Amino acid sequence: MRLIFSCLLFIALQAAAQQPEQFCKQLNEIADMERAAHARLSPSSPSGTSGISAASANFDVKYYRCEWEVDPSVRYITGKVTVYYVITNTSGDITLDLMNTLVTDSVKQRNTLLTKQHTNNALQVFFPASVSAGTLDSVSIYYKGVPAATGFGSFIQDQHSGTPVIWSLSEPYGSRDWWPCKNNNDDKADSIDVIITAPAQYKAASNGMLQTETLINGGTKKVSWWKHRYPIASYLVCFAVTNYSVFNRSVQLGNITLPMVTYCYPEYLTLFQNGTQNVLDQLQLYHTTFGDYPFIKEKYGHVQFGWGGGMEHQTSTFVISPDEGLI
Repeated sequence: MRLIFSCLLFIALQAAAQQPEQFCKQLNEIADMERAAHARLSPSSPSGTSGISAASANFDVKYYRCEWEVDPSVRYITGKVTVYYVITNTSGDITLDLMNTLVTDSVKQRNTLLTKQHTNNALQVFFPASVSAGTLDSVSIYYKGVPAATGFGSFIQDQHSGTPVIWSLSEPYGSRDWWPCKNNNDDKADSIDVIITAPAQYKAASNGMLQTETLINGGTKKVSWWKHRYPIASYLVCFAVTNYSVFNRSVQLGNITLPMVTYCYPEYLTLFQNGTQNVLDQLQLYHTTFGDYPFIKEKYGHVQFGWGGGMEHQTSTFVISPDEGLI
């Protein structure tokens, strides 16, 4: 987040006058401060992570297929999240993180209904039989409800110029507020698909590359499918929905022409168009100075939202404005 980045920048500027041990100590204190702040939000979990995550350590997440239906005028979500995973220890169950403010309708595996237990912000899924280590499999979780609001809000329903907007902001441990996942940051999925259904007058932005936009229900709803094929932590999975204006630019990074895609509020279209060249210049500078842009096979994107800063969702940075200092 911008506040954390400002702290890191200040520390970096002071680093030359400090011993390396002291520099690392200060960096670790920032992480410890974040961890402690979120640990106070809920009681200790079964995994001993002080409320941050109750997910079990007996599986390795490989992929999430996230299917969500939202209406920007209502703070509510209906979801189906399919988790592909590899069992790491022979087990008869796995546990995911999901706040109890959400209702789990069912959990299925290849259309077979599984037994579940959803308590203490943990969703425990029981298999019909013990599963051997090394097995690749999946489960689909069907759920709905009004998400909790931890961290920086996690799941926000608001307005801009009288038009409803909804966005996610899970930094750093708010993912479980609105979708079932491993809420810690040490088990990245290899890739994700995000499929968002919303009223047809709106556009939905997310990670990666937009594949299709399809009208359904007689043209009253639109399904937007986004695909992201890079490893990603759960807090960086994102979406936002409103009456976005969308425009495309590109920047040459070595031999690659990288798309630059902007989703902004219509009333700020000119402001974002005028600020985009600074972004393209910075992308070239950083690419030349530090190395390849890390998601160079997909895009860099900006998505406007109402939080007073920016959030570094992979390939789709959420920003309140194209202010050069923030960008």
